[in-house]
Amino acid sequence: MFRTDNQVALNNALSQLYADHEPAFAAGYATQLAVDMLSLLPKRKQKEFINIVEKFNGQQLVGVKNILTGKEVMIRREDRGGPCDPSMERYHSM
Repeated sequence: MFRTDNQVALNNALSQLYADHEPAFAAGYATQLAVDMLSLLPKRKQKEFINIVEKFNGQQLVGVKNILTGKEVMIRREDRGGPCDPSMERYHSM
């Protein structure tokens, strides 16, 4: 994932930050860092960066409750509310 020396150095710095501080502080710092980095990128690269973040977030697993069984099921965040979501009636009527 990290290919250049700068990427490795940033990864090491962020890893130490996450180890030394509470998760909420580290998340806030990382968010501010990303916002500051956006201003250094050309507009086209800014859109690419945002698309990468959105794709990553959509692939994260979240828990939803199956409406028929009541059991919690893990699905991708991007599938929530769609036809692949067992917490929705549409899933069971297909």
